[in-house]
Amino acid sequence: MALESQPEERPARALGRTQAQRRAEAEQRILLAAVDIIAERGIDQLTLAEAGEAAGYSRALPAHYFGSREDLILAVADHLVQGYRSRMEEGPPGVGAGGLESLIARVAYYIDDNRQSGSRLKAFHEVLNAALNRPALAPAIAQLDYESAAGFSRHIRAAIRRGEIRADVDPDAEGVLILSTLRGVMRQWLIAPDRIDLDAIRAEFIAGLRRNWSPADR
Repeated sequence: MALESQPEERPARALGRTQAQRRAEAEQRILLAAVDIIAERGIDQLTLAEAGEAAGYSRALPAHYFGSREDLILAVADHLVQGYRSRMEEGPPGVGAGGLESLIARVAYYIDDNRQSGSRLKAFHEVLNAALNRPALAPAIAQLDYESAAGFSRHIRAAIRRGEIRADVDPDAEGVLILSTLRGVMRQWLIAPDRIDLDAIRAEFIAGLRRNWSPADR
């Protein structure tokens, strides 16, 4: 990931970048390098020096920009969380419309998006696990958990209002269960991808939701 230093060949617009732009680029590259390190060897193996070197900068630069190792881990967590939020907001058409079909699209998108980058997904699960014993990480992960489950719950409420889902379904409980199931499936896939058929699991999970929620089941 190292950068080649050829200042005489840089385009004029690169030479004219502000210090803030150069810092933003450096921080982004360090964060991406840190994600790769965490995905490859785990969060406990991340060091400031290695992240800087892997990003193509000096070993001291991450400390200058992020402070401590724990601060870098927090920045990585925020980077992964914000990335997830952005991708969900930019998901396939219909995800934000509300109702049963939007919920189904959201479930399918969760699986399809997360399997696009095993490295990113591994780093994300490392951060999720780290929140159990790193109090500084817990608030950000707890907020993400809440927002993610609540997103499913909102669609369930809209579907109930439309008569697409039984009125006795608990939206909040179902939202937590959906999120937990999806994360559990992706964790198993990360560990043994050859044994987990994500397409089959996605289809069966969605079919199960439709069966369990059908108003005809009352």
